[in-house]
Amino acid sequence: MKEVVRHRSDLSDLHVFYAVAVCGGLNAAARSLRVDPSTVSRALDQLEARLNARLVRRTAQGVVLTKAGEMALARVRTIESQIAELEREVLDSEATSPIGAVTLSCSDGVGAYLLTPALTQLLRENPKLDLRLDCGLWPNNPVEADAEISLVFNAEPAPGYISKPVAYFHYGLFGTRSYFELYGKPETVEEALRHPFLHHTGQTLTSNMTRKVPAFQDLARRRIETNSSAAVVEGVLAGIGIAGMPTVLAAIYPELVMIGDAVEPVEMSLVYHRDIERIPRIKVVLKWLEAVFDQKTKPWYRREYVSPSEFGPFIDGQTSNLPLGAGKVTERVSAQTQVPKRRIAASGV
Repeated sequence: MKEVVRHRSDLSDLHVFYAVAVCGGLNAAARSLRVDPSTVSRALDQLEARLNARLVRRTAQGVVLTKAGEMALARVRTIESQIAELEREVLDSEATSPIGAVTLSCSDGVGAYLLTPALTQLLRENPKLDLRLDCGLWPNNPVEADAEISLVFNAEPAPGYISKPVAYFHYGLFGTRSYFELYGKPETVEEALRHPFLHHTGQTLTSNMTRKVPAFQDLARRRIETNSSAAVVEGVLAGIGIAGMPTVLAAIYPELVMIGDAVEPVEMSLVYHRDIERIPRIKVVLKWLEAVFDQKTKPWYRREYVSPSEFGPFIDGQTSNLPLGAGKVTERVSAQTQVPKRRIAASGV
């Protein structure tokens, strides 16, 4: 047993050495491995003592591999590759069911209104699967795991990562039917300036919006300014005023009424490292996400603009086994009936 334990320790030290060589320093390797720098230093010293050879020279800028270190790195890289291949083969076997947690990052609006209501079917079909949903609103209290899958707006290409567009969000000005019955519906953007505006600070950062959007935002009276999509949506539904929101919300809340035209769409992509796409738990979540944003059955996610007035047949035709946000059929009730129920639920929370 002691011999087995010793070899296991050797493999761990080799893994630490590989991280030091790839990251170029002990501190960088420690961050990559999520351990203390002292742990990395100790493992490297143990490996060098065992091999009776100096593998790296430590400098103020990091580490430099010695000739022995370069030879060792070539061997260790092969070992790391074989271990990764072993993990992929085992995880990809038909006998392996999705087990464990998947960390998914997205905006709070996407997480709250589009993903969470659609989780029921995913979790029922995969009882050993857990989901960590990181919406990024609390930087000092993040979800305790790095995101494996991200839903990113206007994603930039990155080496080793797959970036696959899954949805396009068309933004327009919205208010509720009951709000416009009280205060009058504006027919132009200029008339809309007379109404209280709920401003999401992130919308000014969207580079492909037409110039009239930031111009409107500058001129409008910002009764509420927030970085929370949920706060904007709930504020509009509560009758505070109007806001720029994606047209998909009109498919969820029929009391929303759009003013004027939509602006250029914002692209949202699935982003994940190519090395993990064959892991069963990752494959299951990726397939689920593609179903949630299926553009064939949900035209509000298409690149070409489809007016909310044309959503009706697609909403009525959704399959009943997918929850709201993934196309569940919901009973259409008047704003006067629906809003009080939502307020009661919110106050209860």
